[in-house]
Amino acid sequence: MSSSHMTVADVRQAMEDAQLLPPAVKVALFFKDEEGDFVALRSLEVTWPSCCISDCVLKAWFMCVPERVATTPSTPVLPCLGPHAHQPPKKKMATLDEDEFQGYSMLAAAGDGCASCVAHWLKHGVDPNFESGNCAYTAMDFVLWAEKKSHISASSAKQLSGMLAAAGGRANKM
Repeated sequence: MSSSHMTVADVRQAMEDAQLLPPAVKVALFFKDEEGDFVALRSLEVTWPSCCISDCVLKAWFMCVPERVATTPSTPVLPCLGPHAHQPPKKKMATLDEDEFQGYSMLAAAGDGCASCVAHWLKHGVDPNFESGNCAYTAMDFVLWAEKKSHISASSAKQLSGMLAAAGGRANKM
């Protein structure tokens, strides 16, 4: 198969064929970008980035993903892999410049309830009131929506809301 047509699904199948993982195990696949940051590939249909293929060798990283279970305060939550683990959808990413990518990554981190990554983007100069292009949602809107839909805990929402408010962030829609 040509490396220019290799998808994430092809990489997963190659890993199964090489018996690196059983077929029923869920994994998250990653590549390293030019800056050495891990970038998650969330869709099996995405073509594997050419920057990770050299001399006919494909470089990939993976992590086994446990089944989602309801967590209680005593249940530990898996640590975040870093700010590049929260990304805008691939279709959207193709149209973004670097500043927009960072803004949308902060929105994704806020929606995922990841305070350390939101703090990272704020520290790197992303506007706490960065607005999504289609509906002008801010990070605060993403936090409030995620809490309302029970995607994040009330304590995570409170922590994120406080952090964003301290940076001057506000909600536009919620």
